[in-house]
Amino acid sequence: MPSNAVSDSFLVHSGIEIVYADPGFCTLIGAESREQFVGRSLTEIVTPAYHSALCEQVARIENGDVPVLGLAVELRTLTDQSRRVILVSSLIEWEGSQRVQTTVLPIVEADSPTGRLLREHAMDEAPIGITISDPSQSDNPLVYVNDGFCELTGYPREEILGQNCRFLQGEATREEPVAQMRAAIQAEEPVTVELRNYRKDGSMFWNRVTIVPIRSDSGTVTNYLGYQQDITAEKRFEQDLTLFKEQAEGSSKAIMITDPDGTIQYVNPAFERITGYAAAEAIGLNPRILKSGQQDDEFYAELWEQITAGDVWEADLTNQTKHGELFEVRQKIIPVTDEHGNVTQFVAIEQDITEKMLTTQTLDVLNRVLRHNLRNSLNVIDGHAELLADEEMDPEARQVSIGAIRDQARAMQKIGEKTADIREIWDPTADHQTWDRFDIETLVDAYRSRYPDVAITARIDGEPAIHVRNANLFEQALDEAVENAIKHVDQSPPDVTITVRRDPDANQVCVSVADSGSGIPETERHVIESGEETPLNHSLGVGFWLMEWVTTTLGGELTIADNEPRGSVVTFRLPNADRSAVE
Repeated sequence: MPSNAVSDSFLVHSGIEIVYADPGFCTLIGAESREQFVGRSLTEIVTPAYHSALCEQVARIENGDVPVLGLAVELRTLTDQSRRVILVSSLIEWEGSQRVQTTVLPIVEADSPTGRLLREHAMDEAPIGITISDPSQSDNPLVYVNDGFCELTGYPREEILGQNCRFLQGEATREEPVAQMRAAIQAEEPVTVELRNYRKDGSMFWNRVTIVPIRSDSGTVTNYLGYQQDITAEKRFEQDLTLFKEQAEGSSKAIMITDPDGTIQYVNPAFERITGYAAAEAIGLNPRILKSGQQDDEFYAELWEQITAGDVWEADLTNQTKHGELFEVRQKIIPVTDEHGNVTQFVAIEQDITEKMLTTQTLDVLNRVLRHNLRNSLNVIDGHAELLADEEMDPEARQVSIGAIRDQARAMQKIGEKTADIREIWDPTADHQTWDRFDIETLVDAYRSRYPDVAITARIDGEPAIHVRNANLFEQALDEAVENAIKHVDQSPPDVTITVRRDPDANQVCVSVADSGSGIPETERHVIESGEETPLNHSLGVGFWLMEWVTTTLGGELTIADNEPRGSVVTFRLPNADRSAVE
């Protein structure tokens, strides 16, 4: 049954052909089943005198001339008795198509046994307030109100009947909606307004009022049918939502609101900036547009189970932007429930913690380098310096000590150069947003010139040029990977393969550097993959961390795998910007 049905008696029809009759209507008309009406015409159950007016009402509704219309007609029941009713028609969505719903309200003498029975089982059981006024009398007084109206307003029926509905107005009632109702009544047209009304105890409530003129077969307005619905909770929610959105507009955190099914209804500017999706693109879609593939189905199943149960969910995860860039977020999802505890919306708040994560890693690594690597180098230099102070030192041993000092000095210089490279990653003036053209073939030729004793092979899928954010920064990471591959090869000549592969489905390009050496130690691989160093488990240098940080800064992912039959493969998975660069 549609949510906007106001009684237990209604029809759904296309034109004047009936497609559905509810049980209430079947009882009213004396039918045993709804199938007796499906496919029949409305004119078969309405006396001929009203056919023309009924067809006109249905046509106006279907054409969208007015949202709702009412008509007083005479029904022909299956028991050969006639019955006066009011037909109130409006457009609805029914089984995926636009149809007309006509609610049937009986008209009977209020004090008759039949009238009391019908009123009890029809309008008086409606979940909203229903009124009928008589414009033929002075000031258009109310001549009927249902129990729902009495409950809504707190007034007993005897204090309501005979009054104009304006008695519900008060200090905070705005003139604009009142004037709108007055104009519609004077024009004998339907109208819906939202205004502040007051109950008998003085409490204010928001009232959505719909007034529908009821016409006779001659077209004369005989009555006005009114629907009153308390929308105070809805209004408060709208006000809270407006305030929330005002605050969200200025937030640095990405915020989105979805309906209970997970369809995005709102995103703030920070969401647009962080994810690359404009609000117009994101609204109507599902948050799965941000899935990176870094979390498994079980992760999302647990998330959904928790929030649909009404519990707040919070976790750190990896998301993906519109352009395929990965970024780390701390996400909190808050279910919004109504007064009955039903979830009406979800509010997701995401804080981009990529920079915070990289900062923590950088400080940990540099702390380890300064405390461990530099200290060891200085200890070696100091020890050999003491040996060199001995004038009787053997010349051959002296050369060994000098060589050791020079080796440590070069190692310290190397660390200093790496520190400068790390500083460039964090350079606030660097542009990590502009797409740069990066020619792999040209760089491979440069590597062959730089390392003439190394067999460097290039395998490029498609065009040799790719597009990345900040090509200079990526070149540093690739240089580090090639140098590391050469260093780990224990055969002559060293063999290094650089592969470029595009993955359109994942919107990524993969640049791999493979060697046939002894392989990268498992402990070092674990440290990089876990993203955390400990006193017992740490990387031997900063080279792999530099590759990891550059890749993360550029929105990609670094992976380390075994090569076959031996060696290692370091892969940079970066956003595939081949199309983005030219758009």
